[in-house]
Amino acid sequence: MRKQGRGEAIKISKLFDAYKTRFKAPESSVIKVFIEVVEDVLNVTLKESWCAYRASGRVLTLTVPGPIKTEIFLHKKEIITHLKGRLGEQSAPKEIL
Repeated sequence: MRKQGRGEAIKISKLFDAYKTRFKAPESSVIKVFIEVVEDVLNVTLKESWCAYRASGRVLTLTVPGPIKTEIFLHKKEIITHLKGRLGEQSAPKEIL
């Protein structure tokens, strides 16, 4: 912890809160984390070439085989929740298509 001028202690992690809200994760990082989350949740390994991410609209687009895409859509809310936990609210995709 670091002390402020008035003797109040603040946590070091609080110093980075401004950066968490201003910066977004790069596209490749979002795709890598998405692949990790899908592997953790569904026990399915995806290729990076099957995923595309647009940071402007926060949309993750998939070109995966049908049965895998169906499983991902069935667990979409859970996957997005995990992505928000790992990437932060601003960097996580809003939608998976």
